Amino acid sequence: MSTLAEIEIAAAGLPAAEKRSLLSWLKTELSVENQANADGPRVSGLGKGKWQVADDFDAPLPDEFWLGRDA
Repeated sequence: MSTLAEIEIAAAGLPAAEKRSLLSWLKTELSVENQANADGPRVSGLGKGKWQVADDFDAPLPDEFWLGRDA
């Protein structure tokens, strides 16, 4: 089943106000995605808050990473 079909099924049982809210959210998400994929200039800040760097990002990797588990 496609994502669109799943959204349609899930939205079918929502009250009208929630359907409008969902539609508004989808429009926003799609416009941001289209901006990010456009051939025009890049827009700063579109991915803000989408991911976080782990606290141990700069920590040394264990020997098993470099040598394999059999080392």
